[in-house]
Amino acid sequence: GGSSSSAAPAAKKGMSDDDGIKAALENWKAGMESKDIAKLGAGISDKFNHYEWGNKQQMLDFLKSQFEQGTLDGAKIDAANATTKIENGIATVYPVQLVTSNLAATIEFKLQKDADGVWRATTISVEGV
Repeated sequence: GGSSSSAAPAAKKGMSDDDGIKAALENWKAGMESKDIAKLGAGISDKFNHYEWGNKQQMLDFLKSQFEQGTLDGAKIDAANATTKIENGIATVYPVQLVTSNLAATIEFKLQKDADGVWRATTISVEGV
């Protein structure tokens, strides 16, 4: 017998890595398509880092300004053809298509599982912008 530790939140228990990554992408898709910064923020890790957009807060500020300028009007995220590869605890998801009224881009996500068991984006590469 013995008591099990209650470190992990029960809600995330039993969710496979694949499901967790899928959930992260669904969340990102919903956030982009509805211009929901809070939702996008929930899917970005505090470890997030990007050579151009900086940290998590800067990334969210960038997205917010894009929403306000209308650059991402009518955004659609399509991950139907994306494949997920997990190496050393880092999941790479590619290719994810982003299409708006005035641009088409291909995104590569790298995600890591945070301490709370939730997969979140740690960096994002965008091609074709």
